[in-house]
Amino acid sequence: MTDQLVVLTVGFLLTGVLGGALGYLFQRGVWMHQHAVESRDEVRRQAMKTFEEVSSLLDRRLYRMRRVYWMAKRRAEGGAADQLPAALDDYREVLLVWNDNLNRVLALVNTYFGGTVRRQLETDVYERYAAVGRALEQFVRQVSAGTAATVPPLGRRLDTLSHHVYQLNSRMLALILQERIGRFAPPATAVAKSHTPVLQLGDAGPAVRRLQRALRRAGKSPGSVDGQFGPDTERAVRDLQQAHDVDPDGIAGPQTWAALPDGEPMPVLQLGASGDAVAALQAALIEYAAQRWEVAPRQADGVFSADTVAAVQAFQRWHGLDTDGIVGDRTWAAGLDSSDNTLERWVGLHHAGPP
Repeated sequence: MTDQLVVLTVGFLLTGVLGGALGYLFQRGVWMHQHAVESRDEVRRQAMKTFEEVSSLLDRRLYRMRRVYWMAKRRAEGGAADQLPAALDDYREVLLVWNDNLNRVLALVNTYFGGTVRRQLETDVYERYAAVGRALEQFVRQVSAGTAATVPPLGRRLDTLSHHVYQLNSRMLALILQERIGRFAPPATAVAKSHTPVLQLGDAGPAVRRLQRALRRAGKSPGSVDGQFGPDTERAVRDLQQAHDVDPDGIAGPQTWAALPDGEPMPVLQLGASGDAVAALQAALIEYAAQRWEVAPRQADGVFSADTVAAVQAFQRWHGLDTDGIVGDRTWAAGLDSSDNTLERWVGLHHAGPP
């Protein structure tokens, strides 16, 4: 009888302990599930809040850019322009908010939508806003100065920008619906840097210089090789596109680059340089100097010495260039005679390469 009581007592104790443990584990599971649900809901709320902020900011700037463009276009075409100052004030107000929140918005997008969407925002959207903004500011300056201004095709570029904003918004909404947000957001993938970037009015930098060299070598004058994508460069791009049955939108994209020759720079030659490119330069200056700039190197020995400097300076003076004695982009582009036989073409593009 005593043994039976002991067994029953132990059984009750074990049942109580196991029951308590199981109850605790069950309750803990409920709490964890509830916490996970609440965490997902919070991430979803924050992702939606980020989406709404980004979408609103992009739409506000786009609308005000369009309004400034419409007012400036009206003034350029001889219409009333009394609303342009107000439109500019509204645009600049949005720009202040934009610049104050630029990095914060990128960080939020990276946190809730991942590195791929952040890159989409940074390259497909932010960079395009900057390029169109520069072109818009240039147009407004011309109109405000009262000078004759050709209306640039910014309407089409703003439509393209609107399309990229729509794609970004669609991508963020899709990720929210799929619950691929927060720690489940798609990570950034490695993207090879394009050797032929999309360039348009308002862009600047080494890639624009390469485009301008290529246009010049294709017989389309982009103006100076100065790294500034201005109206002359845009006209040259359109001329090239029309000649090659490419949509003449003035934007240098993959099809435009494919129709262009090499745009890498010729070497910069100056006192102390030597080699085949120097010898070819000297030969050109010797052959064409008579009855033009008259001063020529003593011989084509491939050594850029003082007499070659003097010949280059005479050649530059003949063209109205800066007489620094250094053969750079503008000197290479200068003609040896009244035809399109440039110094660069005579020396040969096989000398082109990284600066």
